[in-house]
Amino acid sequence: MSLNDRVSAATNLLEELRAMKAERSKQFTAIRSEIDKISTEISGRSYGYDNSPRASEFDEHDLTIRRLNEYRARLSSLQKEKVL
Repeated sequence: MSLNDRVSAATNLLEELRAMKAERSKQFTAIRSEIDKISTEISGRSYGYDNSPRASEFDEHDLTIRRLNEYRARLSSLQKEKVL
């Protein structure tokens, strides 16, 4: 395999990883936004006018599946609380 082939393969892999990171970041933003919305509804404030951290303010360096699952669990818990 030539050096150009290796660079090309590495570049392709890097682009795939960037796309995966962007998708994961979108998932985090969507879940955090929903968590913020439901949290404010439960607490009785109108959405978007409180001083809580916004969905875009999550730690962009921690995009692990574990953290995403924690957010999903929190969202599920809030959705159940909202129904009650």
